[in-house]
Amino acid sequence: MSLLSQSTISKKISISGVGIHTGKKVNLQILPSTPNSGIIFKRIDIKNNNIVIPNFENVCDATLCTTISNQYGVKVSTIEHLMAAFLGLGIDNAVVELDSQEVPILDGSAMNFVKILKETGFKNSDVPIKLIKINNSVEIKDGDKFISIEKSNTSLEIDFEINYKKSTYSETTK
Repeated sequence: MSLLSQSTISKKISISGVGIHTGKKVNLQILPSTPNSGIIFKRIDIKNNNIVIPNFENVCDATLCTTISNQYGVKVSTIEHLMAAFLGLGIDNAVVELDSQEVPILDGSAMNFVKILKETGFKNSDVPIKLIKINNSVEIKDGDKFISIEKSNTSLEIDFEINYKKSTYSETTK
């Protein structure tokens, strides 16, 4: 096994809970998936066009939670804690089936998702993870706001500064 190889979970996980914003009970299953399939959400309460891919292009709302949707208007919301658990544990591929729009809130953090995923265990493949390499510096400006990405051959370093009218916050991470 290598940290640079793709992984999934070793077996199916079933979780039931309540959506914090809808108040509805939801049954969620996380299924192992094949390399290069990524994380996929599948609304099993909807028969057709029920696959929603969690990427930045599919974010349709970020008020109080992250909501993604597909081209047919099918939505999945409150995905951020589950997605954080996947990322933190290095899970690249899984199918998340749910019978309602919202992922259950559990304890309100990623902690219970991490615990459940770790207890289930992981299955690693020989397929390498996909890496992004920044070859050129990029900067986008919008009025007095901007963001930039710089090329680095040695490490990932994130350096940011947020300036508000009355205060400034700055941090560098490696």
